[in-house]
Amino acid sequence: MPIMFELTGSPSPDLCGRTFEFEVPQNIREASEEDKRLAAGLRPIQVGVTGEMTAERMVRTFECSPEEFIRRSELGEPPPTRWEACLYLEWFSQNGRVVIELPVSKLHILDEDEIAARDREEQEEIAAEMRRMEEEDRMREATTPEITAITPEGETDLMDLLSDDDDEEGYGLIPEELESELARNARRVDREVAGEPPDAIRMMEETELMDEMLEKGERTPLMEFLSDLKLPSPSDISNEAEAEKALNAALMKLALAGVAFHVCEHCSATDAYRILIDEICQKSEDTGAFRPLIGTGWVQNFCASDYCARCQADE
Repeated sequence: MPIMFELTGSPSPDLCGRTFEFEVPQNIREASEEDKRLAAGLRPIQVGVTGEMTAERMVRTFECSPEEFIRRSELGEPPPTRWEACLYLEWFSQNGRVVIELPVSKLHILDEDEIAARDREEQEEIAAEMRRMEEEDRMREATTPEITAITPEGETDLMDLLSDDDDEEGYGLIPEELESELARNARRVDREVAGEPPDAIRMMEETELMDEMLEKGERTPLMEFLSDLKLPSPSDISNEAEAEKALNAALMKLALAGVAFHVCEHCSATDAYRILIDEICQKSEDTGAFRPLIGTGWVQNFCASDYCARCQADE
């Protein structure tokens, strides 16, 4: 399952500005139902802030399972252990605190030539996918007939005529929220009967919910998500360390609501914190978030560049 990361913050100096890949070792046991539940709940787009990220942390390792280590230790004959450097990646996202911890032997730092080759491959794959989608669109247009209907006002497209009747569903007697919920339940039953996989059903439902929110959903001001934090006013911040601490606390909380804040290259931590609190969180409902999307795979994005004079001048 591919995962995208959009995290605010920096890793430790040993990983700054570097591109790397790592290999996850084979599990030493079969995945339990709890493992599967946790894996299924990991959001495909991880937003939030970085914690400690380094390849220089030392850990004690041993060549056996944890169960065997405990058993042998209880018998007074623990297996030999050794200290080994490990890759330690920590971040705070919609899933709360998440950590990857692996031996450095599984880590590979890419050089410039490898990075350039990966970039070319990626661009070629994107171009091929775009060509495939364009070809599918052409085939669809070529095989879709245009159907017109004769009305007292003259000829009209049949699909337009049918869509005009959609507004009359329910005749205004059913509350809009209940009508939407009934429609979603009906579509879910249809997909289950059709044998669609649960993941595909969930994705379609979340997409439909996102469309519904964009069309007629009510936004909650972001400051409501931060109400239980004692955040300082941007005007009271005296240095970058204070600003970064306050910014991280706010972004950790917003990440739990599926909200991401992207900081442009021109902004210091102080600038970013001021923009987040004064320009975005304190504004009207236009810059709020949709509560029904919390817990879905959708991320609601806000950008410092929209309020940065240098970014606006560069456009």
